[in-house]
Amino acid sequence: MKIANVSYSLSSQPATLSEWQGHLIDEIGNFIDGGAEIILYPELFLMGLTDYFQGDLISQMKEISGFVWTKLLPEIKKVISEKNIVVCLGSGPRVVSDKIFNSSPIFINGDWQFQDKLHLTPWETDFIGGTELKIFTFKSLKLATVICFDVEQPGLALKLKEKGIHILLVPSATTDRNGSNRVNRCANARSVEFGAVVITSPLIGDSACDLVDHNEGRQGFFLPAQSSVVVEQEQYSAYSVDKKVIQTFVVDESLLMELKKNDSETKPYLQKDNHNITLHDK
Repeated sequence: MKIANVSYSLSSQPATLSEWQGHLIDEIGNFIDGGAEIILYPELFLMGLTDYFQGDLISQMKEISGFVWTKLLPEIKKVISEKNIVVCLGSGPRVVSDKIFNSSPIFINGDWQFQDKLHLTPWETDFIGGTELKIFTFKSLKLATVICFDVEQPGLALKLKEKGIHILLVPSATTDRNGSNRVNRCANARSVEFGAVVITSPLIGDSACDLVDHNEGRQGFFLPAQSSVVVEQEQYSAYSVDKKVIQTFVVDESLLMELKKNDSETKPYLQKDNHNITLHDK
């Protein structure tokens, strides 16, 4: 299974909204033609659309939400509707009544779905946190998307471990090296804990929008530390502060299934958690 990972740079935006849309649709089509079955973009990638909408931030978010969910996604679907692929379009605002969620549009099994960000960072004051984590099935594999800060939450990790996840997508947006390192180090740990492939995709570059004014990081591709994983278990892109980064990774679907087999090897993700353990302060 080929995975195309796109760390989009807000520093290099097309001149018009029409050009932006055309470029994105062409890029996704090229990835598919090249054999990609999963295509991943970064968190708040869609906030780059503030370049094309006027008004204050809330007004721009509402405009972006309307454009993405009523115009952009249907146009992309025309190109990919017959393909058995996953497209995670990073994230952006999704407006429901007067509430604004930071949501990932996810094309899977022939239609658009969404995953809300569950745990918000201190500066995401205009968003509402979601309450549901969706587990999808793709080619007999369990797939989930957790957005940036969500991958850093141990309680959520325990819930995901119990679901037997095979593929975890992590779109992210971080302002410095520490933020990028937190996301990647936690994503690497999740790979070991879940017996899954975990992929991170950071937003890159600068924007006039305060919410995404500066972004940097490096992509991560992680496989669990098990004997059946004979390829490199940890892979990173070069660190970037302004240049778009595109990498492709290949993972064997049969490997992801084999990892779940209960055998003599130590596999933390198959260990049943002992909920009777108590902690005592001394």
